[in-house]
Amino acid sequence: MHHALAAAALVLLLAACATDPTAGPPAADRRVAFLCSNGENVEMRFFPQQGVGVLVRGGRTQELQQQPAASGFLYVGGGTTVRGQGDELRIEAAAQPPLRCRAR
Repeated sequence: MHHALAAAALVLLLAACATDPTAGPPAADRRVAFLCSNGENVEMRFFPQQGVGVLVRGGRTQELQQQPAASGFLYVGGGTTVRGQGDELRIEAAAQPPLRCRAR
């Protein structure tokens, strides 16, 4: 009985880790749509095998390189930085105020 409880606890622990949205970028190619605080819709496309993310904003695409992050994810390129954790995203671009977005 004790072994069954320990096994069940281990399964629950592993399941929780597998679904943790703060565990970093997706493990497979994925697209996520976001609604930003200014009403703008953006999309982030993740290509973790290539270490690349693509920001789709205002009908334009921008390729960003994945960078190490203490938590969540971080992509940088062409004067733009995209940081995220869970369902939140922050876009920082030169000469523009930071933009906060949430997954739809």
